[in-house]
Amino acid sequence: MQQTIGFLGAGRMASAMIKRLLSHGFTVKVWNRNPVKIDPLVALGATACASPAEVARNCDTVISFMADDTAAEAVWLGNEGALAAMDKGALAIECSTLSHAFVLELSKQIEAAGCRYIDAPVIGVPADVELGNTIFLIGAANDDLERAHPLMEATGRKIVHFGPVGAGTVYKLMHNLLGAVHIAAAAELVAVAQKAGLDGNKVAETFEIGANASPTGLMVMPGLLSGNHNEGIHFTTGLRSKDASYAMKLVEEYGLSLPVGKAASGVFETATKEGFGDLAQSAVIETLKR
Repeated sequence: MQQTIGFLGAGRMASAMIKRLLSHGFTVKVWNRNPVKIDPLVALGATACASPAEVARNCDTVISFMADDTAAEAVWLGNEGALAAMDKGALAIECSTLSHAFVLELSKQIEAAGCRYIDAPVIGVPADVELGNTIFLIGAANDDLERAHPLMEATGRKIVHFGPVGAGTVYKLMHNLLGAVHIAAAAELVAVAQKAGLDGNKVAETFEIGANASPTGLMVMPGLLSGNHNEGIHFTTGLRSKDASYAMKLVEEYGLSLPVGKAASGVFETATKEGFGDLAQSAVIETLKR
């Protein structure tokens, strides 16, 4: 008999993972701030819950996919939060990209309540996750990770154990900061190419075969060239800005200075403040054009 999994959140990534778990026979309970997003998952066999606490009751494992620290704190520790309803010894798996300091604090509170915490941010877009190609970046005790292996193997193609709680988040934040650098640099290339009147198709073709192309740059190139930032949104400008900001806070924890990362973070912060936060990451080019 498969274990019961509770899910906090039903956004793009969470929904893709829930679909994968359901297809593998797991019992899944779901809460989302906007309950309408749960309807397609209920049609596939998930159970809708009215609160994070209801999700957590009688669950072996509770997984969270939240946008930021504030949202994660609310679903775990807030009024009708999951933690108060969790059974002793239950697993709390945080797949959100959160700040390093908050991950460490949250893990302390969850473990103080008699539960176990796994730091498990992921790499992948929703389509990857639904196909089982998630990459889990783990910070956890060995025994806790072993307990979580069945559900991670059902939804992921690789599990990378970096060390204790917080280690997975360290890698994820720097990974996403590197993505911000790639996107900002690609946007600068396109902004200059367009100002110079270069053919967009030739720019795209040459970028793809050049040594400086990256998967992230290739992903955003169509939007950079077309200016269409409303379709095919895998990740928003605002979320990239948030992750880059958390990465720079991590840098401060270690007493380091990363000027390239800081510059990229600043570009995304400006784009978000200028109203492009809910659009695809390619929208950062609009800020550069100004």
